[in-house]
Amino acid sequence: MTPTDPPAVLAVKAQARAMSQLLKAQGHADVAYSTCLHELSLQAGFENWQAYSATLRKAAGLPPKRQLTRDAQQRRLERA
Repeated sequence: MTPTDPPAVLAVKAQARAMSQLLKAQGHADVAYSTCLHELSLQAGFENWQAYSATLRKAAGLPPKRQLTRDAQQRRLERA
């Protein structure tokens, strides 16, 4: 988490953290926080957390943290 994360990104990260903690409490110690971020991204209709995060950052008027690969950019254009 960085100070430049917009509220929407912080909310998804908090949701993933809560999901991870709940799963670990239920005995699923092998489910990582990053897996929870990925699952939330899929549920929101994105291919991965990087794409979801970039979209949330763009909606907040911020640049993405990482540049998408050319293939990922092409897939995003095809979906639009």
